Amino acid sequence: MMNESMKVLTEESSDPEKKLWRAVLGQAFEDAFGPERYEKTKAIKQEAVEFLTNYSDVSFINVCENAGFDPSFIKRKVRKKFTEKFTSAIKNLSTKVRNKNEW
Repeated sequence: MMNESMKVLTEESSDPEKKLWRAVLGQAFEDAFGPERYEKTKAIKQEAVEFLTNYSDVSFINVCENAGFDPSFIKRKVRKKFTEKFTSAIKNLSTKVRNKNEW
């Protein structure tokens, strides 16, 4: 199931170049935040996270703009994903602690 951030990044576009750059951004999000898969190494994940969090990097800015997005919009999406991931990790940890205390 595709989340809202991914839907926005992969919306259909009649411009093939814009579609290509949206696919690049979508892959960066998938590499950084997607589920662990056998073909994705920690280095690939780290590289994607670094790309998506280096907001002043010309490459990041160019990819966003070529995809038809304001870089600050993508920055907000990235921050939202980190917040969701952090919140999920805290919930999982608190569930584990509660379960352990029930023994």
